[in-house]
Amino acid sequence: MESTDRVLKAVGAWLFLIVLSVAAAAVTIALVNKYQYGPETDVKAYFDALQAGDGAAALGALNAEVPDSNAALLDGDPLEAAAEKLDDVAISTVSSSSDQAVVRADYTLDGQEHSSEFTLHPADTQWGFFTVWDFDRSTLPTMHVTMPGSTAVDINGESVALTDSARDFAVFYPGIYTGSYSSPMVAAEPEQTLVTDPADETTLQLEATPSDELKTQVREQTKSYLDECAEQDSLYPAGCPFYYEFSGRVQDNVKWTITEYPKPEVRLGGPNADRWALMDSPGKAKIEFTSVDLFDGKTSKVSEEVPFTFKAHLDVTEDEATVTSKH
Repeated sequence: MESTDRVLKAVGAWLFLIVLSVAAAAVTIALVNKYQYGPETDVKAYFDALQAGDGAAALGALNAEVPDSNAALLDGDPLEAAAEKLDDVAISTVSSSSDQAVVRADYTLDGQEHSSEFTLHPADTQWGFFTVWDFDRSTLPTMHVTMPGSTAVDINGESVALTDSARDFAVFYPGIYTGSYSSPMVAAEPEQTLVTDPADETTLQLEATPSDELKTQVREQTKSYLDECAEQDSLYPAGCPFYYEFSGRVQDNVKWTITEYPKPEVRLGGPNADRWALMDSPGKAKIEFTSVDLFDGKTSKVSEEVPFTFKAHLDVTEDEATVTSKH
């Protein structure tokens, strides 16, 4: 009888150990599933890729398609710069079921609190226990960048070309995208936009301003053109904005002097306001000559100030301005 009791106790102990082992294994599987294979780990991997500037890893983790937009900002320094001020990332599961999980990432972006939500689904299992999750298929957001009057712009340190002063760029989220521009002819103060949601319609609009060099070239070319006009010995200088109506006879030479040079303002104009233009600008010229009276042959000195309006086209390239008179 005692022998039977010992056997029963031994069997009971073994059964208890087995149950305990199964329970421990179940807990271990649950913990590994949550912390190593859970949907939160996929979201963390995505954020790690963003902060490392690894576009390929971020795109693969997010399971996203690239829209039909420029992809210059999706890797390397521009991507790393987008996530440079991404801090205090805290990832938590909002809801979870057998076929879907919603994970939220709370974070600060440039010191401001934001959050983004991601939806994932089970994609596979490993070893029969561990669930492998994938982000639901999505498309990266698009950022529309405009800078009238320029053919290029710098975004997060990357110089990119613009078509008709605008372009769409594919971007990751969350991130900060800063645009600026500086060239010999044109400059733009930095502007930034935050992208935190793929559904957001993001626009980054920069205002181009003419540089001092552009204004100097315009001023010098305008002066040179008018000085050449003033050198013409004629009451009606060819291709010039000023002339003098006179029905008598001129003796000897006609002398022109520019007494007030126009100061044409450089600004954006045209049908789409995306080209540089010169505003019409007033000026004054002085004419001097000797007139002969057609009836008695007497001569007299003529000296008069002639107001005029300077009109011209302006073409601007990367490092040169060209002023072409409309007269």
